[in-house]
Amino acid sequence: KGITKMKFFRASLLAAMLCTVAVHPVVGAQIHILSVPAGYTTGSIELGVPFAGSLAPLPSDPTKLYVSVGSYGAQSIALVDTVGASIQIVASGFGSIGGIAVLSNGDLAITENATSETILRAHDLTNDGDFLDPGEITALISPILADSPFGFTGAQIALAPAGNAAAIPAGALVIQTADGETSSELLVVENPETSPAFRPAGGAFFSGFQYNGGIDFSNSGHVIMGEGMFDMLTFTSSGRIYALVNTNADAVIGAGEWNVLVSETQLAAGLSDLAISKEDDVFTVEGSGTVRTFALPPNLLSGSATPAVFAQTDSPYLSTVRFDDKTKTFAPGATAPSARLYLGGYASDWTAATNLVWIQPQPTSHIENWAIY
Repeated sequence: KGITKMKFFRASLLAAMLCTVAVHPVVGAQIHILSVPAGYTTGSIELGVPFAGSLAPLPSDPTKLYVSVGSYGAQSIALVDTVGASIQIVASGFGSIGGIAVLSNGDLAITENATSETILRAHDLTNDGDFLDPGEITALISPILADSPFGFTGAQIALAPAGNAAAIPAGALVIQTADGETSSELLVVENPETSPAFRPAGGAFFSGFQYNGGIDFSNSGHVIMGEGMFDMLTFTSSGRIYALVNTNADAVIGAGEWNVLVSETQLAAGLSDLAISKEDDVFTVEGSGTVRTFALPPNLLSGSATPAVFAQTDSPYLSTVRFDDKTKTFAPGATAPSARLYLGGYASDWTAATNLVWIQPQPTSHIENWAIY
């Protein structure tokens, strides 16, 4: 399968091979936020074990997060209570978890790209709050178009929202692969809870890119997709961001239905993940400690954008960016309940960090130099 199976270009990199799974929770290498704009506050959640790159908030309670932890070849899924500061291993026995999504019935959809190389479902048969009992983790559906030399490279997963302008059925899974060259795909799995099937049958929703760089939906329901790029000759990374607008509402993105919003010249440090706020602002992370942002242009098929620096961390590689609740505002100085933006990746010594850091709007009355009259 190769030494690294090339899948570390997605989010792991070679440093993941140096990590060890903690037997008992201990504070390890940390990521620290160095700067954020005025009107935001920051914090950290200690996991006690190395973060392995995948994160999915629990929709019914966004203060709880499903997080992949461990090292390449030995990964688990933990349920993290960000309020009670507790962590519970709820599923184990994975080689490499590319992505996690929470289905509407509470099951987990998991892309596993090392040992089983398939798309898994975790279902709590015993209703004990975990997926550790026999028979609780099974194949959800066998992958298609796994044309990488290293097998299935399933990475991030997004869940299609209701009323989707992309014509993807609500609740369907959108899975990004990382086959390399121009062989990667976005795969759509409809009815994942009952009778999972690929849409279109045997084909991809969109294809022709190198590696994964994250997927999310705009507020109007269009797919915004990142592409991680790697030049084998120069050993350098870059990235692109696409808008996919399914104008004819069929099962595929065809000619004239996609546009490069951000070119590789603007993402010279690569692209590992992206997330979109309630305000339709895109936030990206990359092969550095920088978080960038840009507003989606009004016309996704003709517009373009220039990312600006939003925040800076001391991480050499941020692998994950995720909102806990996209229905809440992320505008600075929020007067209503606000969303929290989580970041994960590698600590400054190139070991997987044992913490997640977060950024959240600060209430108006707490903004620096604000005066109350």
